[in-house]
Amino acid sequence: HRDLHSFPTRRSSDLAEVVMIADSINASKLPAMQKKALVERLSGLLCSYQAENISKHIISFEKSRKGSRSLIYSVDAIDRAINENKKVSFLYFDYDERHGKVYRKGGKRYIVSPAVMVWNKDNYYLLCFSDGHDDIVTYRLDKMDDVCLEESEREPHPEYEMFDTEEYRKQVFGMFSGETQNVTLLFEPSILSDMFDRFGDDIRVVKVDEKLYSVSVTVQVSKTLFAWIVGTQGKVKIQSPKKVIEDRKSTRLNSS
Repeated sequence: HRDLHSFPTRRSSDLAEVVMIADSINASKLPAMQKKALVERLSGLLCSYQAENISKHIISFEKSRKGSRSLIYSVDAIDRAINENKKVSFLYFDYDERHGKVYRKGGKRYIVSPAVMVWNKDNYYLLCFSDGHDDIVTYRLDKMDDVCLEESEREPHPEYEMFDTEEYRKQVFGMFSGETQNVTLLFEPSILSDMFDRFGDDIRVVKVDEKLYSVSVTVQVSKTLFAWIVGTQGKVKIQSPKKVIEDRKSTRLNSS
């Protein structure tokens, strides 16, 4: 016997769940065509009327961004490696000022023991252990190429079972909080990839000379921002506006 009174509720619940998943897909860094294909597959779970209207329920605050078609396969490979207690290998790249790929280690493969994947601010991160090191290393999945499951087992670490992903997220990926302003930063080429990671793929980087780049970004001016700048050990400096430079100096003096 079908409960006719509960049917609309279940249907509304199904729609809400599918819309939430579709919203997550649209906010991800997958290429536009792959996003569209995945959302269309989700729409197949709904009736025709709901499927036609699913996009009307989704509001995206993200600008268009580049993405890697292999991202979803990288996630699958790493997930299988963790479940099977195996290592993974991959190529890892940074971006130049034109957003072209520059492979680290001269294109040699990284081999790591994966611990967990974290999704934060629409990015996927792999938290792992590098051979012979006890500290956690973090890599962004959309900057990995050719992720492969290795035959060798992961190095033993107690953190595999007791890893607190939420606490790590708070510590490493803490969000800025403060007044939003347009700030121009000067930075060294060695930190270029970190600038893309922090401020997005669509920032316009200007090459000042061989040792210095410039970028104007909209940021929330706060102690967290200033602490990050200090943490770069001189690799990032504020060029303008003057008030933010003064606030940064004041914050440093107050915290010393």
